[in-house]
Amino acid sequence: MANSTLPVLIAETNDVRPFARLLRGIGLKHNAVMEIYEAGFAVTVEEVRTLCAIAWIPTSLFTSFTYNPPSTPATFELSLDALLQCLNIFGNAGSSSVGSISSSAGGGGGRTKRRWAGDGESGGMGGDHEADEVDQRRGGRGGEKRTGMRMEWKGLGYDLSILLSDDARGPTTTCNLKTLEPEELMNAQFDPDQTALYLIMKSEWFRDALLDLPPSSTRITLLATPPRESIPPQQPDATISSNGRHRHRAEVGQFSIQAEGDFGMTELDYPNDKEVMDKFECEKRVSFSYHSSHFALLHRALHQSVKICLQIEHDGFLCVQIMMPLGEGVPVGGHSGILEFKMHALEEED
Repeated sequence: MANSTLPVLIAETNDVRPFARLLRGIGLKHNAVMEIYEAGFAVTVEEVRTLCAIAWIPTSLFTSFTYNPPSTPATFELSLDALLQCLNIFGNAGSSSVGSISSSAGGGGGRTKRRWAGDGESGGMGGDHEADEVDQRRGGRGGEKRTGMRMEWKGLGYDLSILLSDDARGPTTTCNLKTLEPEELMNAQFDPDQTALYLIMKSEWFRDALLDLPPSSTRITLLATPPRESIPPQQPDATISSNGRHRHRAEVGQFSIQAEGDFGMTELDYPNDKEVMDKFECEKRVSFSYHSSHFALLHRALHQSVKICLQIEHDGFLCVQIMMPLGEGVPVGGHSGILEFKMHALEEED
């Protein structure tokens, strides 16, 4: 039985940047639901019940993590925007400025910008990935300042208390964030038994592909063909090497991303080769379309990640898991955080 006199959670770290980076990756809304477990946190946001984004934050990100399970689930809602601003109160948590996603990425041609949770504290035109790269360069010199944190939550009805210190000998400040009874989340679960496509590839391949898609597109289509598809006929106008590539990809299978913009169709193909795919499982042809605006949100989360695991059910339900780099001291089989995005496919156009 849990000891009611003990705080439910005490988490400490000497550097809030990995924690803040994961939270920024799902910052598509200004409120989030935090669930606490023995293994760490799950922080979830949902977009009009059509997109679910989860940051899985393991205990390995903290120098100390104490969890005393209460009699009721350790779940509450809080302002993700306020939490990110608190973590960056000394300016040492990476960028919390800009990071805006232009709505034109989802089509329509408008230039209205969407503000992410934690944005707006300072000016600048760089995104989170640029600030993180600056952090890494500073870290190489060994002279950067870091923000330490002690987070405590006493249980239902209590504030989330965060003690922040500017480096080891710097000033400290305490932030108390209101916690609310959480809203019900849809958070549909991916069914592994219904998997139509399963692949693992480097994040940079997928990130660069999204950059190359036309900003005016409204739908992004993911296609996959299994190995040993019928060999396409040779194109008389194509080169020998081009015909050879088509034949090779039909033999080994491939993954493709398509989008149609104002100036035509863009298609990017990725063959099932060891240089591209760590894993590729596809039994029959797969083709589903999704909101471009959702992929614009997904693109932001890919920065500073190393690999993605992309899965699609037979009905088109998509689950993308984004794996962050392993930190020091992470045990074999562990991870330094995973961002997960889940969305339903669009209905096919006539």
